Amino acid sequence: MKIDLIKEQLLRITPKLSSDELFPSIEEEFAPCKKYFNGYILNAGSGSRDISNMCNGVIINQDLSNGYHNKNTHIFSPLHMIPFRDGFFDTIICNAVLEHVENPHEVMKEFNRVCKIDGILILAIPFMQPEHLDPRDFQRYTIDGIKKIAIDSGFDVIQVENIHSVYSTIGWIIFEWLESKNTIEHFFLKFLLYPYIKYKCHHSHYKVQSIASVYRLIGKKSRDLN
Repeated sequence: MKIDLIKEQLLRITPKLSSDELFPSIEEEFAPCKKYFNGYILNAGSGSRDISNMCNGVIINQDLSNGYHNKNTHIFSPLHMIPFRDGFFDTIICNAVLEHVENPHEVMKEFNRVCKIDGILILAIPFMQPEHLDPRDFQRYTIDGIKKIAIDSGFDVIQVENIHSVYSTIGWIIFEWLESKNTIEHFFLKFLLYPYIKYKCHHSHYKVQSIASVYRLIGKKSRDLN
């Protein structure tokens, strides 16, 4: 009984950590890509992320009608059935979405269809991230993997980069571990690690390519698919 009381009291003062504290703002994350935000832009699987203030063109936010995040959504459809004509978009953004679809190759084929020749694809996919259901979670991609799916889908690779610090990778894994149980040991580890992780996530840009949280590919459409 005393142990339960101690645990309850410790929980009240335990440091907290949220995903917002592990990653940069959407504006900071997309800043290097802003030069591509022109013309007609598809934000595929947009969720609640609003990047309209960063765009010089017309942005179309697309998501599922039964998705978790539908704020400011213009069209509701699966990613493999985008209701626009061939070659309509100048830029397609797909940010941390492809891991949640069970048919990534079909989705990429559809991106090719609605993108103009020489149009830009900005594709970010997790590599070292815990499972996160939204509503499901199917796959992760290495650098070779993200390059291959882009090239196979008719896009030439301009660049691929690791876009988050190593502390974002480690921080999320530690968070899932320490939030899995309410023990005295986990309590003390939260006190020790959470403040350090928060600080490093906000102040460090140190990256380790082999354990990247997310890889982002920028590609240019070079051909139509048959």
